[in-house]
Amino acid sequence: MSLFKQNTARHRAETTSNAVRNTTIAAAAGAAIIGSIAPAQAYAEVPAASYAAPAAASLATYASSGYQAPVAAQPAAPAYQAPAAAPQQAAAASVTPQSTTTAEITPASGGVVGTAHQGIGSAYVYGGTAFGAWDCSGFTKWVFAQHGIDLPRTTWAQFAAATPVSAPQPGDLVSQNGGGHVGIYIGGGKMISALNPSQGTQIHSVNAMQLDGYYRVS
Repeated sequence: MSLFKQNTARHRAETTSNAVRNTTIAAAAGAAIIGSIAPAQAYAEVPAASYAAPAAASLATYASSGYQAPVAAQPAAPAYQAPAAAPQQAAAASVTPQSTTTAEITPASGGVVGTAHQGIGSAYVYGGTAFGAWDCSGFTKWVFAQHGIDLPRTTWAQFAAATPVSAPQPGDLVSQNGGGHVGIYIGGGKMISALNPSQGTQIHSVNAMQLDGYYRVS
């Protein structure tokens, strides 16, 4: 009887010990399982790593690539050509002065011919346009300016601004020497012009030099 009790007590103690041991093992296993799950849940709350855009290529790196933007084609500049020199008005050759008492050259009162007579005896100055100090086209320009008409400066420009006529009238322009000399027709085959430094401004025949034609200023 005594032996049976001892065995029973021993069996009960072993059973209890096994139960405690199994419980401890189960608890430890549960803790291990819990520990293995918790970190995974925590990491799920951590934001993903920040994205860093790649750095833009530096200007030096870009230049080293050897690329060059195409240059727009430029039109070729036209070859420069110097303007032709304007022909120079030469002083008229010496002519024989005409009498101022001939009826055909009596100045018309208040007209262009009367104004032209005011310049007789005046000096010739190459390039001049002032009263008494003019060249041939400077003289005609001054005369017509007194009547409100602005003639161009040179002989060729004056003829271009006028109208050629075949039947001249007093007050028309006279072209001589290929357009290089100009004067004012006063009638009777005579004209007034600024000839040269030695003869100045005087009356002379329209045939004293090569006659080119007549031009009317309007």
